[in-house]
Amino acid sequence: MTVQVGAARERFSHGVAVVTGAAAGIGEGLARHLATLGMTVVVADVDTERARTVADDIVAGGGRAEPHTVDVADPESVEAMAAAVFDRHGSVELLVNNAGVETAGLMWEIDRERWRRLMQINVDGVFYCLRSFVPRMIAAGTPSCIANLSSVGGLNSVAVQSPYIVSKHAVLAMTECLHQDLSIVNAPIQVSAVIPHSIRSEIFRSAQREAPTANATANAVFAAMQRDNAEKGLDPLVAAEHMIEQIARGEFWIHSDDEMCIAAARHRGRQLLELDPPSDPRDMLTRMGISVE
Repeated sequence: MTVQVGAARERFSHGVAVVTGAAAGIGEGLARHLATLGMTVVVADVDTERARTVADDIVAGGGRAEPHTVDVADPESVEAMAAAVFDRHGSVELLVNNAGVETAGLMWEIDRERWRRLMQINVDGVFYCLRSFVPRMIAAGTPSCIANLSSVGGLNSVAVQSPYIVSKHAVLAMTECLHQDLSIVNAPIQVSAVIPHSIRSEIFRSAQREAPTANATANAVFAAMQRDNAEKGLDPLVAAEHMIEQIARGEFWIHSDDEMCIAAARHRGRQLLELDPPSDPRDMLTRMGISVE
């Protein structure tokens, strides 16, 4: 694909963007950047106060934004948001399904309620948004885009975070299927699969706070990942600018860090071609300075 410098400035200089999980982390970075381009941004999040703070700050800076409280795990909440946005604006030019949570632990030790809640947010939440927004986007008939956030964890597997990894594989598969289904009906809707690597956020700390595990290895891994994320992760605004530019160019595969994300994809490709088993996680733990009994 031919690279067009500044494609986002042209494509996303107007219209409405809905970003779920937009009150913090990657979602907040995406919301703020889209507003600087000229879009009206719906800052959608379960955290009402934080969503309002982000939206108010965007408006104070000269942008256009409005907060919307939504629990993506609740289909009625999502449907109400879609109805409200279309009633108010008539169209949505960009839907970013970003809301997601993490959790730590060995698979058989994961609390059933935590597993269910994570899947409801990370997987069902994307489906509910697609089910509520896509028919309205098709009916509006305006060229638009849907970007679903998977992860490098959606390309490979990682120990002690199985619920998240499973969910991100599911999101990636859902995104590929959506791309094909929309092609069948010839809808003017671009689909993009976003594969972030490490973007600064509180996702690992939040996981330990909301669903603590007694597994020492899992706690050590998440502590190391949070520390690495804080020290080396991309600034959310910098990552957002890079990813939105790729979306604006019409690409399907969207990376926050081209080198790291492409390496992850190639690693997965080699594994499948050679029919290799998953890598031994103890090698990774050793590199992280974590010992396993």
